[in-house]
Amino acid sequence: MKMNSRTECFCALCRSPRVIRYSKNLRPKHYLQILLLIVAFSLMTYSFLGVRVLFSIPVIWGFFEIIHKSLYRKDSKCQYCGFDPTWYKKDIKVARTQVEQFLKQNPNSPILQRAKKSKDIYDSIHRQ
Repeated sequence: MKMNSRTECFCALCRSPRVIRYSKNLRPKHYLQILLLIVAFSLMTYSFLGVRVLFSIPVIWGFFEIIHKSLYRKDSKCQYCGFDPTWYKKDIKVARTQVEQFLKQNPNSPILQRAKKSKDIYDSIHRQ
């Protein structure tokens, strides 16, 4: 298992090369980190919380899951066209409007520049 595991792929919409650093699910090293964090927190707070320290386990675990999922969602979205595959799985119309909004907000996107260039080439070929 690689320490810095990364997935190299292409965007499904614009075919730009991408690198995804985070996985959808937690890996064994993450579970070890959660365990170490829970043990450290329990040792620090047991003197004044007592057995109530056990209620911190699901809170810490949930916090870790939320952070990891948000990093995955942020990483899975294409930086060139704004395509988000997780939204595409849930609702295609929402994914399409998100891409349209992204391209409106980023008129200098390489995807729009490439589309304009190909349209110019297409127009110049068909004018002859």
